[in-house]
Amino acid sequence: MAGDAVSGAGQEHGFSVGVDRSSQLELDLFRWPAEDAGAPTQGNYHYQTEIIASYCLSLHTDTSIVEIICEWQEDFIIVRDRPPLLELVSVKHHNRMLYTTMKSLCDDGGIAHLFDRWLGYTSQPVVRLASNTRLGGRPGEYMPRALLEVCRAGELDTPRGTALIAHLAWAMMEIAAKSTTLDNIPRPVAPVPPKPKRHDPADLPTGLFEMLLRFVRSCQFDCERPAKRDIRDVNIRQIVEPAAATLGFAPSAAADVYKAVVDLVAEASRDDSGRPIDLAQYLTNPGAYDPRSEIAQTVQRRTVSREAVLDAIRLGTRRAVGDPVSLLRSGQTPPRAPGGHRLIEKMRDALMGDDERDNALGLRDLWLHIWPQARTGFPEDIETQFRLEMEILDIVRRIRAQLIGTSGHYGIQFQDLLHAELRRAELSKKISVPLDDFHILGYAYELSDMCKFGFSRPAGG
Repeated sequence: MAGDAVSGAGQEHGFSVGVDRSSQLELDLFRWPAEDAGAPTQGNYHYQTEIIASYCLSLHTDTSIVEIICEWQEDFIIVRDRPPLLELVSVKHHNRMLYTTMKSLCDDGGIAHLFDRWLGYTSQPVVRLASNTRLGGRPGEYMPRALLEVCRAGELDTPRGTALIAHLAWAMMEIAAKSTTLDNIPRPVAPVPPKPKRHDPADLPTGLFEMLLRFVRSCQFDCERPAKRDIRDVNIRQIVEPAAATLGFAPSAAADVYKAVVDLVAEASRDDSGRPIDLAQYLTNPGAYDPRSEIAQTVQRRTVSREAVLDAIRLGTRRAVGDPVSLLRSGQTPPRAPGGHRLIEKMRDALMGDDERDNALGLRDLWLHIWPQARTGFPEDIETQFRLEMEILDIVRRIRAQLIGTSGHYGIQFQDLLHAELRRAELSKKISVPLDDFHILGYAYELSDMCKFGFSRPAGG
C-alpha cells in the first residue's frame, strides 16, 4: 500500500463553516464501532471502570467535562464543552511494568487501536493511554521511553523525533498486517525493513507519517496509574477525599461516594445489554425503523453525565449516614428513558387514554432513573429484582382472576387494581434496597414494556 493516501483524518478536517458542532460530533459518535476480537477479563474490566470513575470524580477540577461515554469505539470518550470536544481514552493494565518496544506499545499498549479509531474521526479529538505500565526501553535507542522524552521536550520536529515516528509507523503497520479490526491503518506491501533501517519515513505510505505525527502530538501518555490492587485506595485518598469540601460531602463519606460513582460507571458500561432497546419493533417492522435512533439510544445508555455523577455523589453521601433514597433526587423530574414503545402499544390496544399512558411512562422513567443509583452493586441486586418481579407478576395474576366475568373498561380497572394492590403489598419493606412504592410501580410498567403482561382482557376473561 506504499504510496496510497491515508483516508479519514488524513483529509483536512475540523469544524466547517456553517456546520453545527453538535452535528459534527454526531457524525463521529453516532456510528457503530468496528468489531473488536476478544473481551477484557473481569479484573481488567473493573480496572477500566475505576479509571473512568477517577475522571468522573475529577469534574470539580476539570469543569469542561460534560459527560463520559463508556465502552463506545474506545474504552471511554470524554466529551467537553470547549475544544478539544472529544478525548478518546484507551485503558490498559499489565502485570509487567514496562512497554519496552514500539511493537509492545502498539499492540499491548493499544496505541495501534487508538490510532485506528482516531483516523476515523473528523472532529480532531485528543487521545490518551491510561495504563499502569510505563514506557521503557534502553537509553539512546528508538524505544517508547525515547518517544515520551522527545514529546515532553517538544522535539518531535527534530531528526530524532522524525526517526521515532517512523519507527512507530512501521510497528503500527506490522500490527495492522496481522489484524482484522484495524481498518484505517495501511498494510505494508513489501517486507517491513529491519529496525536499523526504519529511521527514514520516505518509504511509508503517503500521508501516514504526517497523520501519525499529528496523532502523537495529540496523545497524552498517562502511564503511571496505580495497579489493580491499589487503584481503589489511591483514588479515594488522592481524588475523592480532596474533593469532599468542593463537592459538598464529609471526608468520612469518601468510600461510599466512590462506590456510588463506580456503580454508576459499571451500569453504563454494561449498557443493559441483555435487553436491547426496541428490538421487537425492529424485527416486526424493520423498514420503518431509523438505525440512527437505535445508535442514539445506545450512546445515551452508555453515557455518564455530569448531573448523574453529582447525583451518585449525593447518593453515596446519604448511604454513608444511612438516609433512604428520596423519590426525586436533586429535585428534578427524571429524564425520559429510552424505549417504552411496547408499553404504549399495550395500553393503546387496551383503549387507554393519553394521560394514563403518559403517567405510566413517567413512573417507568422514575424506576429506570433510580435503580442504577439505588442498587448496591452486589449479587443481592439480582435477588432483589427477581423478588420484585415475582411479587408483581403474582399480583397481576390475582388481578386477572378477580376481573374474570366483569363488565366495563378492563384496562382502566386493571390499572386501578394494579396500583392499589402494589401499594397494599408494601413491597418496598420486603427488600434491602431503599425504594418508594412509586419506584416499584415504575418497575411494574417496565415489566409490561418487557412483555411480561398487558392491559387488554385475556381470552376467556
